[in-house]
Amino acid sequence: MTPTEFGKLIKSDLHGVFLFYGEEQYLKQHYLGLAKKSACENGDSSISISGEGRSLDDICIELSQTASMPSLDMSKRFIVIYDVEWKKVKEEQLGYLEDCASELKDYDDVVVIIDTRPENFDAGTEKKPSKLLNALSKQIQCVNFPKETPARLAAWIQKHFTANKIQASPDTCNTLIKYCGRDMTTLNHEITKLSAYVLQNGRNTVTPEDIRYVSCFNNEIDTFDFKNAILNGNSERAFSILSEMILHKEAPELILGTIMKIYTDLYTVKTLNESGMMKSDISKKTGIHEYSVGLYMQRTASLSKVGLEKALDLCKEADSKIKSSSLDSYETIEILLIKLFMTGRLR
Repeated sequence: MTPTEFGKLIKSDLHGVFLFYGEEQYLKQHYLGLAKKSACENGDSSISISGEGRSLDDICIELSQTASMPSLDMSKRFIVIYDVEWKKVKEEQLGYLEDCASELKDYDDVVVIIDTRPENFDAGTEKKPSKLLNALSKQIQCVNFPKETPARLAAWIQKHFTANKIQASPDTCNTLIKYCGRDMTTLNHEITKLSAYVLQNGRNTVTPEDIRYVSCFNNEIDTFDFKNAILNGNSERAFSILSEMILHKEAPELILGTIMKIYTDLYTVKTLNESGMMKSDISKKTGIHEYSVGLYMQRTASLSKVGLEKALDLCKEADSKIKSSSLDSYETIEILLIKLFMTGRLR
């Protein structure tokens, strides 16, 4: 289920058990607030159940007891479950929650939302959902909150600036995304800061220069893009991101570490795959997410082990220069990328 589809349920007769998952925490909290407002309009009957340090069957017992209690003011009971330690939940234990959800979905005066965080809940991918998500979706309506696309984010940013009586061109909105990343909570804070800054300076239009001066550069998103650019052989994008990292004094050791990890993972995946191991087995053995293993397998199909070994040697050589020579560290990394791209090992 998409957030938009869940929003339509809120406007009708919202009841049952829902699970929120995905990376976009801002939208989760937004729809959580809308659902609570709708369910508790006749009185605040909101109840929170923490799963921290508790077994799933213990959580389900409390949920069942709480949902069965009659509402004194005849309003719906709105129950939020959070901090369940999903990584510790065994497959056979999921039956407790499935049975509980099956029972509660017929309660027209109860709304249950199980809120998850991406670092603690492995949902798999859109094309290949995890066993956990597949199991839960049998009895629970699961709502996915992925990162929004840049186009939708740009429109959202422009709308929020307009609400603050600030004009922002599409180019400026896209600059904010590239500079701060796609996390909507972060973007919301930056929009507030930029709006205040522009108004204090007697203007009503925000510019890319304002963003570079006021906003916090999010190198995490650029590190992710940096990895993708390298894997895709996009030298122009890779050097553009590297320039931003250098401008904001990202530690050269971290930049080089990103490059080295890419090639270490590529070499490991190729070696294990050539030995006959399948994607899931490689993921279990290495700890690399199965989705990433799949990407690496696709990439290594056109790379030789000898070429990867030479690429790793170049990385080690650059690492030695950064640690022991007086050469400029950033220049050393730039030269490394040039060598890798010129030799065709990234294409």
